[in-house]
Amino acid sequence: MTRVMKKLGLIFATLLLLVSSVPLLNQHSAQAADTTANTDSTIKVGTTQSISSLPFYFAQDKKYYDAHSVKVELQQFKTASELNDAIKAGKVNVAVTDLVNFTTIAKNNKSWKVAGTATGYSALVANKKFKNVKSLKGKTIAIDKKDGSKYYLKNLLSKNDMKMSDVNVKNVANLTTRVSNLKSKKVDAAVLSDPAISNAKQNGAKVLNKQKANNKNGDIIAVSNDLTTSKVSDVNNLINSYNDAAKDLTKSGFVPADVLLLQLGATRKSAAKMNDLDVKFASSKKVKKADFDKAVKYAKSQKLISNTMKYKNEKVNLDKVTK
Repeated sequence: MTRVMKKLGLIFATLLLLVSSVPLLNQHSAQAADTTANTDSTIKVGTTQSISSLPFYFAQDKKYYDAHSVKVELQQFKTASELNDAIKAGKVNVAVTDLVNFTTIAKNNKSWKVAGTATGYSALVANKKFKNVKSLKGKTIAIDKKDGSKYYLKNLLSKNDMKMSDVNVKNVANLTTRVSNLKSKKVDAAVLSDPAISNAKQNGAKVLNKQKANNKNGDIIAVSNDLTTSKVSDVNNLINSYNDAAKDLTKSGFVPADVLLLQLGATRKSAAKMNDLDVKFASSKKVKKADFDKAVKYAKSQKLISNTMKYKNEKVNLDKVTK
């Protein structure tokens, strides 16, 4: 009996030693990770749940990054503000965003520059009882005040002889929440991007206006200037991968990207319906000065920034971004 007790005591002591060593092992692992991070050549791309981000996920799925010998890590954020916080914290060095939000990024992070366009589009989606844009006068529309959704709404209202004061604007940063608020009728309409547009349609909402899917709707790829200074070849290879994915998506459609659409927030039903969409993803092109200047003017009018930004100071030229 004594021998058995001794054996049990030995086993217990061994287990106790192993448990007590776990924090030490974790500490060594963390130190090793920190050392690796300092020499890490991985490009860290921050995205939101927008269709403009899809080519980056498709490039990962099809191993285009491997083909172009570039290491890429994708990080997804629910809102533009969350993405901006990650940029400020140094967690990402490339971002898929829009020109309006870029002005905020550049204001808080002087080293960030516009690299090129991305294909994306927005839409005004309303509960089915509303027939057109003008029927929303006096109604509540959900947008994100800090990104391009309000800018899109302002321009759309102007085309319909309306002003922002003709509607009630509700700030709802999260796209998924905008869709659910629309379904529960907490709002009458919302500015969305796909796959949120398709999600709302599956809930019975109606699209009153949708931008044509192209690369001139204000969606962009932004990069840290530190990255283009030290790893410009990697950035060009990232753009090569994006362009390959854009070409492949245009050729094959959304069918091979069903799982990726789910990752971007699509429901299974809306992902299936998106297979019927004909979206032509263009290669990344240089952002036009006129488009940049308009976004800056708007951002200043909304007090997102205080000083006017000059296009020549806020862009970076990459070999793989075409005219």
